[in-house]
Amino acid sequence: MLRGADIVLQCLRAEGVDLVFGYPGGAIMPLYDALDGSGIRHILTRHEQGAVFAAEGYARTTGKVGVAIATSGPGATNLVTGIADAKMDSVPLVCITGQVRSSLIGTDAFQETDVFGLTLSLTKWSCLARSIEEIPEVIAQGFHWARSGRPGPVVLDLPVDLLKATMEFRGPAKFTPHAKPADVHTGSSSSETLIALLEQAKKPVALVGAGAKLSGAIPELRRLLDDLNIPTFATVHGLGAVPPDAPYYLGMVGMHGTRAANLALHETDLLLVFGARLDDRVTGDPSRFAPQARIVHFEIDPAQLDRVRACELPVIGDLAETIPTFHQAVSRVSLPNWSDWRAVAGGAERAELDPRGLAQPTIRFLDELFSRLPKDSIIVADVGQHQMWAAQRYRSSSPRGFITSGGLGAMGFALPAAVGVQLAKPDATVLCVSGDGGFQMNIQELATVHRLGLPLKLVIVDNKYLGMVRQWQQLFYKRNYAETDLSDNPDFVTIAKAYKIHAQRVSEEAMSEFPVASGTADVLDRFLQSPEPELLVFDCQPEANVFPMVPSGAALSEMMFEED
Repeated sequence: MLRGADIVLQCLRAEGVDLVFGYPGGAIMPLYDALDGSGIRHILTRHEQGAVFAAEGYARTTGKVGVAIATSGPGATNLVTGIADAKMDSVPLVCITGQVRSSLIGTDAFQETDVFGLTLSLTKWSCLARSIEEIPEVIAQGFHWARSGRPGPVVLDLPVDLLKATMEFRGPAKFTPHAKPADVHTGSSSSETLIALLEQAKKPVALVGAGAKLSGAIPELRRLLDDLNIPTFATVHGLGAVPPDAPYYLGMVGMHGTRAANLALHETDLLLVFGARLDDRVTGDPSRFAPQARIVHFEIDPAQLDRVRACELPVIGDLAETIPTFHQAVSRVSLPNWSDWRAVAGGAERAELDPRGLAQPTIRFLDELFSRLPKDSIIVADVGQHQMWAAQRYRSSSPRGFITSGGLGAMGFALPAAVGVQLAKPDATVLCVSGDGGFQMNIQELATVHRLGLPLKLVIVDNKYLGMVRQWQQLFYKRNYAETDLSDNPDFVTIAKAYKIHAQRVSEEAMSEFPVASGTADVLDRFLQSPEPELLVFDCQPEANVFPMVPSGAALSEMMFEED
């Protein structure tokens, strides 16, 4: 006979789980009581939001299902932002929450919350278990939905009495979903249609999103793009899918994308989309998005099709299957030579200026820092101006080398997510880039970093504002900086030291020389080479802005630049 709590842990082990993140409490206590000897390592974060973001960081880095655990009521509600974040960014996540005793459900008992109802719209699947016998099936089904198809979050709500109850355990369950009509994969007819579209195209381009990474199709995608040799760009979650030194690669596209990428997308007559959902940060004004283009959309989730404009050819299915099928068809034909179009799209008249010695100190600082990173380092960015600067400047060849909260844009994501990333990749250099606003939202996770001795490299770009909001206020609200002033920020160096983490500050003036002064170079080198956790605060210009920028409601061709 085994307790429900022991059954949960055995079922987790059967799903390949050996690391979970969480915070204990009354309704989940039996599960914590059973952890010892379970073979599962538990990471105690200092807030439930820290636990779910750390689980996300682990999942985003490994492709495995991340697991977060919390108690009922406030413990469960503190997970909600991370659950929404995982839904928006297609992160495989299972959240296990304790619940009040079955007999008390619906009575407004102490720390009772309808977690099932609360998270229903934010999950791929959720379940309130009603009996101990359901536990194996519930866990098997939850992990299936979290990792299958388009990945996403699952919530399993377990009443405390089920965790305490006992039954004869016959082993973990296997879940087999009901048969459904097969997805329409690309076959000979759709490949022929796509080849015909390519043959007619004068200005074809390719847009790569996160779906290409999630499918595991990166090697085949790269071979296909090498053969097509057409201008290619990436969403923020697609960064790293295409080698940055590929001659046809134009960088990031969208609101803060490169001039070359945005203009090529605006002028194209054939757009190949590989696993991107085309949200407003990518498209600009939907009515003027790629106005001359026919769209071919490779996508596993049919719900993402035709959201902006109707696509000429939907290619539905796992990109790991559809891309190779199309590549085989392409390899058998002779396609047009688009060298003139590539030259125009990536020409010097549209290339970004080399910012070394020319750009603002913050970009100089990030360039210097990134240039010193070892190969296969991982950047974890929070949300705001620093996020876009980092996305613009960091040129990773690793599909999982740049991690951020994209769809939801959750401030406070980076520090706890970096904990999960570092635990997943203990030998990698993990650089966490935050702003002074977002860093304070989960600053308590410095205690987790110290306790675990993680060699995280933490950067705070400190402009003493909520920088991205302030930029919009400057440009569109007549500099009415309403409630974005953070000039009373604490001394982050002193706070880090209170958490027993070495910290120091780099001034804007230190980045004014080119090449960088030897003393500053020594600081950056020591920061990155230390085997201990380190924090570096960079004093950023209060009114530094991120450009290019596509204003809300504008077309991608209507970018604003510093000189504007």
